[in-house]
Amino acid sequence: MSPANLNYNLNLIMTEEQMIVVDANEASENSKMVEALKKVVEVAVKPLDAGDYLILGSRGQVLIERKRIFDFLNSLKGRLWDQLALLKTFEGERLLVLEGYLGLYRKSKWNEAAVLGLIDRIVVEWGIPIIPMPDVKATMTYLLWKHKRLGEEKALREYPLRVSGREMTPQEQALYTLEGMCGHKTAKALLQRFKTLGGVIALFHNNSLPVVENTLKSVKVGGRRIPSTTVKRMHMVINTVYTEPSISDLERRVESIRDKGGEGEGSGKDDQGE
Repeated sequence: MSPANLNYNLNLIMTEEQMIVVDANEASENSKMVEALKKVVEVAVKPLDAGDYLILGSRGQVLIERKRIFDFLNSLKGRLWDQLALLKTFEGERLLVLEGYLGLYRKSKWNEAAVLGLIDRIVVEWGIPIIPMPDVKATMTYLLWKHKRLGEEKALREYPLRVSGREMTPQEQALYTLEGMCGHKTAKALLQRFKTLGGVIALFHNNSLPVVENTLKSVKVGGRRIPSTTVKRMHMVINTVYTEPSISDLERRVESIRDKGGEGEGSGKDDQGE
């Protein structure tokens, strides 16, 4: 069976609903587990060109080759590599589930370094993760968890832009709120000039940008005027109508934080390097 034919046959199966497809040979050898799976999820038994379990979900597909320890050891010198070669051609997630106590190879004639080296080769060179399972019950639990995971909808998750780690006085809270837009020193200078957080907000909200810029000429931070870019940004932020962020907005935000090494906008630094 060529890799192209493998993907073609599996893609035919993928047109069906969310389910676990069990290879016919695997089902005949492990009928009890298949019956147990059928009580919880939709299961189909079909011949698979590679793998023992094909899990289909709205978030993707996973092809799993299941090996018990002695079966795994006995196949290391032969058919396992053909099975892995077919598994690797699958255009989705592919896994090797290794069921049982790995240390049993010590009761066989296998050299320990050789076994561990072959496992390393599967993971590193072949790029196929190995998931260890203590027994058949754990394997079934994992299949059900993976099935559920692939059917879950991607949740919209919001992260707070700034987090306070302690209780603050009203004065500290005002400073903390304002410095997210302009930095600590500028926020402190604005509060000293306009007395309250409301006073600062009112200046930016009730006046045009030229009026705000003219009013702030007398406010000095470290002997200099507040940078024009800082004033313009504050005016824009204070007068922007709030809307719920979209998934793309949140993803861009996360990427921005990663690119800056954990520092996003509002990190407490303004154009003066505060």
